[in-house]
Amino acid sequence: MSTSVRAIISALLLCVLPACWQPAEPERACVVSEYFMTDRDVLLNVDSVAVWHGAEGQHWLIATAKTGNTLPVYDATTGQLLKTIGSSGDQPGQLQRPNGIAVQDNFLFIVERDNKRLQIFNLPDGQSIGITDERMGLPYGLAVVTVVPGQRYMIYVTDNAGEHGGKEPKKVHQYDAIYDGQIFNLRLIRSFGDTTGDGALWKVESIAADPYYNRLFVADEHKERKNVKIYTLDGKFTGKTIGNGLILYEPEGIALYELNDQEGYVILTDQDRQENTFWIFDRVTLKPIRSFIGNKTRNTDGIATSNQGFGPFVSGALYAVHDDGNIHAYDWHTLAKSCHLEEKRP
Repeated sequence: MSTSVRAIISALLLCVLPACWQPAEPERACVVSEYFMTDRDVLLNVDSVAVWHGAEGQHWLIATAKTGNTLPVYDATTGQLLKTIGSSGDQPGQLQRPNGIAVQDNFLFIVERDNKRLQIFNLPDGQSIGITDERMGLPYGLAVVTVVPGQRYMIYVTDNAGEHGGKEPKKVHQYDAIYDGQIFNLRLIRSFGDTTGDGALWKVESIAADPYYNRLFVADEHKERKNVKIYTLDGKFTGKTIGNGLILYEPEGIALYELNDQEGYVILTDQDRQENTFWIFDRVTLKPIRSFIGNKTRNTDGIATSNQGFGPFVSGALYAVHDDGNIHAYDWHTLAKSCHLEEKRP
């Protein structure tokens, strides 16, 4: 399907939305060039990314390598490989098919699909400081909300085990994580997710949180759904979804770009090997604003944002996995200028 045909279909589908929303340039998505691309290694099978800004001036881009069973760490300003965290195995500090990743403060949270667990590392040392006791089914995605900085966090993990149906295990697990200065104590609070109705979760992976609006974004990749359900942080479906009629292939990476405490954008990837598209929604109203495609980026799984200025990125950056093998970086200032978006100023 050509880009022009896709644009026509998208425009027609958008007319089923309230007020028949139209983008600024409905005939095409804006095209944005990548700022840098990390060295490519398809044997790593890269899935998701997160950004860490250290107190001593570190700017790290950390990825999950599903086949490599490691966490490659790159310079977030240049894409240069700095080191790797972890090795293959099931002991503390080891990994088996790491998938979901998140960073809060100086902690790195990792979901391991094949070890069926959540593991927490400290930064910058990369030492394992917490592992869930109970094993999950097929855990994939991860979102973390800070309750008390450096001390307490709420963690959400998607679990794609089981066939869909009324007796199916719930698709999202919520953990309370308390740090005592040496290790994390992890406690399962609840597992949730509707099994019927508009909020039913069928095939889940990506998840993201916006605590200011009490929103948890859960992507449903089922071929008959292709949208993102919005739950509250305590596991209740809000009745709202995004991406309906816009996602033609598969909803994947979800990230938040904050302009301030209240305003900003929600970015959602429509993953495809030819027409990989990033949809941008207003953070407040959740209405779609614009879509863009990368000059070279395709088949994107995870994405991550930084909305603070650092290095060459005066207004932050967006990072996107490219076709399982490496990561592409976008300068938010360039993206905002190209797609008529706002940016956070120093």
